[in-house]
Amino acid sequence: MKIKVLTANLLWFLYSAVRTRIWRQASKNVGATQVKILKKLLSRNAETKFGQKYSFGTIDSVPAFQKTVPIQSYEDVKPFIDEIATGTKNVLTADSVQRFGVSSGSTSASKLVPYTASLVAEFQEGIDPWIHHMMRDHSQILGGKAYWSVTPIGERKRHSSGGIPIGFDDERAYFGRFTQWVLGTVMATPSELALIQDMDAFRYATLRFLLQEKSLSWVSIWNPTFATLFLSPLPKWFDQLIEDIRTGSMSVDLGVTPEVDALIRKSLKKSPRRASELEEIRDRKNGCLYEAIWPNLKLISCWAHGNSGEAVKQLRAYFPNVTIQPKGLIATEAFVSFPFRGEASALSINSHFFEFEEVEGKTIRLAHELEVNKRYSVIVTTSGGLYRYRLNDVVEVLGFEAQCPLIRFVCKQDKVVDICGEKLNEQFVSNVVKQVVSRVNHQPSFWMVAPERSSTQVVEYTLFVQFANGTPVEEGALQEVSREIDSALRENFHYDYCRRLGQLGGYRVFLIAPQQDANQVYLAVCTELGQRLGDIKSVALHPFQKWSQKFEGRFI
Repeated sequence: MKIKVLTANLLWFLYSAVRTRIWRQASKNVGATQVKILKKLLSRNAETKFGQKYSFGTIDSVPAFQKTVPIQSYEDVKPFIDEIATGTKNVLTADSVQRFGVSSGSTSASKLVPYTASLVAEFQEGIDPWIHHMMRDHSQILGGKAYWSVTPIGERKRHSSGGIPIGFDDERAYFGRFTQWVLGTVMATPSELALIQDMDAFRYATLRFLLQEKSLSWVSIWNPTFATLFLSPLPKWFDQLIEDIRTGSMSVDLGVTPEVDALIRKSLKKSPRRASELEEIRDRKNGCLYEAIWPNLKLISCWAHGNSGEAVKQLRAYFPNVTIQPKGLIATEAFVSFPFRGEASALSINSHFFEFEEVEGKTIRLAHELEVNKRYSVIVTTSGGLYRYRLNDVVEVLGFEAQCPLIRFVCKQDKVVDICGEKLNEQFVSNVVKQVVSRVNHQPSFWMVAPERSSTQVVEYTLFVQFANGTPVEEGALQEVSREIDSALRENFHYDYCRRLGQLGGYRVFLIAPQQDANQVYLAVCTELGQRLGDIKSVALHPFQKWSQKFEGRFI
């Protein structure tokens, strides 16, 4: 088995090295590379409904494309996607839509993102150089297995009205066929774990498979809190897990169909020797427990920028000697950049056609026209049928590799709070709260939603509310408001996922004391946070996580 894993990793390294040469060649002339990608996309999709509307067949240059096609939001393309969902073909792409990815929306709870075979190939153009650089710089990982968390767990398979699958029931569907084969060989956990609905069962099963793999050498997750959440129950389950590894069993009900259960359990290993090693580690009184369990773990790839900084610190406490590699910028809609050097990720110039809008000046720049230390909003044109689509991600340019920009994700642009992957948009939250609170007899004089950290690992969104003149409102009514808001927010795909994982706790209400001027407190805190008084606006959703320490009052 070790030889098989090593062989698969070596083949992956060699294959990705060849693909990386293509990226390096393209980085010497980024302008020409990007124009070639755009012309190919326009030619291929000229006869689609969208292509005919914007006369793709007559566009012969980047300026003509920019003049003809306006910058798009999801709301702009939603009518076309709704048409695709009914089964209509040749709407945004000549390629057929194989499935819809799901992401969080702004005015709506979730949005559907069309996936074609060509879009998957574009994602692969970013994955290959990432894998090459990672394996080249951390060659020790070649001999070990990997753990990937790509798709949301516990997601029930759905279809659009036209029969198109919604979501990914196998995380390998993101990748090309060769990469799928490699992952099937080197993955430490079976992909069927993603079908487990119960979160405790999922955590137990994940730990069961990871503990049996002493050779685990690298991990790829999204939010760093994901790792700490499934590692934290280990002490209370350790004895049971050790016994399961000793006997080759798994002593929990996974709550899946018999067919899926059999597929999962088929990958279990019986190892009295490994069980004895784990007993010895369990009984030690010093040293790092998790690094002792996985002595060959060399790298963890995860979000490390934006709001993930605190969570990364927690992850480092678990693995103080393991390299934490910041992920590049990858959205459901597009593969923007891959980890390259330190804090910098390299623009995936062979994936899509990119444009960048200056955050301050609003001028549109192309990839080879960017300037170091400036910040830009990313706009993409992809084989998935998104043309001049604004991702609402802001990046900063840190430098260049040849002509290829090296960037770092800074923040979301569209008033999104994203502590652990929930991607809550202010407009969506505002719509939900207004609709629910309108059913309370007395309307609030002040309200705002903000995340509150109830522990180092769990965040709970809270409605901070005050009623005029201390108007009494029954606690039962406010508790019902809390439940209804949480239920409505869970229509948001990513919020619901974080709730099911346990990264987000239940929704709460904080009743602000009537004697306090909530608006004055709000202004004072925003000023403390660095805003100029004249620029402060009332918001429905605020990212500050310590409002309960600023307002007088109590949680209901």
